Amino acid sequence: MRAVLFVSDEYKEEALTLAENAGYDVVEVFKLPKDPNSLFYIPQDKVEKLAESEDVETIIVFTLLKPRHFINLGKKLPNKKVIDKLLLLLEIFALHAGSKEAKLQIELAKLRYELPIVKDLYRKTKITEQQGPLGAGVYGVEAELRLYRRKIARITRELEHLKKVRETQLQDVKRIGLPTVTIVGYTNAGKTSIFNALTGLRQKVDNSMFTTTSPKRYSINVDGKKVLLVDTVGFIRGIPPQIIEAFFVTLSEIKYANGILLVVDVSLSDTLLVDMIRSSFAILREIGVSGKPIVVVANKVDKVTSSKEVEEKLELISKLSEELYNPIVNVIVTSATKFYNIDKLREEILRLVS
Repeated sequence: MRAVLFVSDEYKEEALTLAENAGYDVVEVFKLPKDPNSLFYIPQDKVEKLAESEDVETIIVFTLLKPRHFINLGKKLPNKKVIDKLLLLLEIFALHAGSKEAKLQIELAKLRYELPIVKDLYRKTKITEQQGPLGAGVYGVEAELRLYRRKIARITRELEHLKKVRETQLQDVKRIGLPTVTIVGYTNAGKTSIFNALTGLRQKVDNSMFTTTSPKRYSINVDGKKVLLVDTVGFIRGIPPQIIEAFFVTLSEIKYANGILLVVDVSLSDTLLVDMIRSSFAILREIGVSGKPIVVVANKVDKVTSSKEVEEKLELISKLSEELYNPIVNVIVTSATKFYNIDKLREEILRLVS
């Protein structure tokens, strides 16, 4: 599906990767305006050109749009799909969702995000009594509004039930005394590769984002002690609060762990690496993680060109991590694909659960 992308320079590479992962062919990239247009967010002259274009099917605006922006863009571009950052992320999550819980969380996040748009449509349609784009005038939009509310109520009940089941399972794990270590970190940092290297499994690993949307669990033996490893959903920079809320049940499992492996991609530029580390610790705070011992795993060291650069990056990671969180048990370099330092990582896991 051919698309144009509106994005700031800071997030350009990330947005292009996400769009590609979602199946879009980005034919042109425009810079997001510093002073957004009140009607469309993006410049009106670009909207006019897109309205005339037959080559573009989707407009991706890599920020969080307000209901009025969706409504106005929908009216101006009736034959084109308009999505923002959050809807793009949800599309990618939906592609990889395996469990019933993950699918419900994705659907709930989408419904909650679209509900204000439908409400705004209802209000405007009621005032003008014009034909509503979601149905026959005010009655069509009103029916759509009721449908959204019923779906949200139903899915919320189902997720509450699944949450209780999950908490019971976690309590059962605690009762049998099996210590748990969760693997967390930015998407594409190599979390699942680390999980595979430690467990000997062959869970799906590729360059697309969010291949893990539901926790993967496996018990390993570390020096005669059984430990349950959990691979979790990946973080992203500037993750919208709605995503945090949608996956709270999944992410909250981190809080119950005895320790955490925070995986970072050491081959990134220093600026990007700092952003990823700050973002990761911010999300951990957001979901209520505090006081859990953390080992920072500087993965993909095989992609770093020199030992001096490795030392400098290790110093940067250690200093920043200790500034942002306590306790940091250790920072170690690894290469999951080359199995470098995986035995040492096992020793660190033993320290986490001791």
